[in-house]
Amino acid sequence: MKSIYICYLSVNEPLVHTQVIPYLQALVSKNIGIVLLTFEPRLLDRQVKQKIRAQLAEIGVVWYDLPYHKFPSLLAKLWDILVGTIYAAMLIKRHQATIVHSRTHVPAAMALVLKKVLGVKILFDVRGLVADEYVDAGHWKRNSLKYKITKYMEQQFFNQADAIVVLTERIKKILHEQGRTQATRVKVIPSCVDVQRFRVDPKLAQARRSEMGLSDRVVLLYAGKFGSWYMAAEMINFFFVARQVFPRLHFLVLTQSDHKLAYREFERCHLSRETYTVMTVPPEKVPLYFAVADAAISFILPSFSKQSSSPTKIGEYLAAGLPIVVNTGIGDCDALLKGHGVAVLLSEFTSQAYRSAADSLRTLLSEKEEARERCCNLADQELSLQKVGVPRYTEVYSFLQGDEAWKS
Repeated sequence: MKSIYICYLSVNEPLVHTQVIPYLQALVSKNIGIVLLTFEPRLLDRQVKQKIRAQLAEIGVVWYDLPYHKFPSLLAKLWDILVGTIYAAMLIKRHQATIVHSRTHVPAAMALVLKKVLGVKILFDVRGLVADEYVDAGHWKRNSLKYKITKYMEQQFFNQADAIVVLTERIKKILHEQGRTQATRVKVIPSCVDVQRFRVDPKLAQARRSEMGLSDRVVLLYAGKFGSWYMAAEMINFFFVARQVFPRLHFLVLTQSDHKLAYREFERCHLSRETYTVMTVPPEKVPLYFAVADAAISFILPSFSKQSSSPTKIGEYLAAGLPIVVNTGIGDCDALLKGHGVAVLLSEFTSQAYRSAADSLRTLLSEKEEARERCCNLADQELSLQKVGVPRYTEVYSFLQGDEAWKS
């Protein structure tokens, strides 16, 4: 069994390193041949490409790339779909693939044509409801032509896919209630993590804390993009209030976004530079900096589209043993985190709610080792790449090959 995995992202995107390549490596170990096609926004140097190709070949993944075009938006996507479809057809013939694994909507458009022309099976890996995300972000209107076309095409993907992967039980239920996925198969696979990657030697973590001048601080971590869905102002407002409970609280921000975005928010609250650190670190160093922290935070704008979201950072925080301050209404996070003694959940963004959450966090941190163990255990049971993600993807591939019946 061979699959063409089409990913409309760069191979160098951090998300690809955490949510694509580890899965592909594991699927290869299950005797599934994987050909990865990515779209690169920048022209990669030949030597860089050779190095990446060799690294992926070592884990059994064959890699190809095409240019990613951004402007003008609609025409650029249509061009990428056209070129990607033709190129993927060539790869299907060359590698004798029988499955097209489309990660999100643009690759699904390519897969739709490839199924009609070459008879391959489609695995539609939804990741999110794109049109609704654009509406919730304020970029589109629900009565706009872009929204209507995207929703129409999305329904065609649902209708034609031989199997569908979504990130949450909540969106699976919604799609079923709306009658949008009755003729297809839907598997829930949350954003999983390699939990062992976040097991860091405490001595190394303590040494890095000392080097950063944080040995006597309580460190609150945020990792990921700043702005848009990720509520930077609210997270820093929480930090400002929480310092009344934790006078030695320090905010460690690991982000690929422009650091000025973070600095502006901290300065808005008149927080001095000694109370926070904003850094960009390479992927291989991320677990070490997670280990520096005592707790973590994740505020995401609650909206309809975010019912389909499974934030990668939640699994990473838990795997690192970090209690989390998180808002309600995001994907399956409420059901996952409630009652396990691993998180403080907020339903509103007010000073009073922040103060109450900070008090609850103090209680969690007083249980230090017990809380850390609870976090690690929950990540291992519910969000482990090895125990949850890969077995479920393997079941889907086995179904597509005809080896076994569908397992809901």
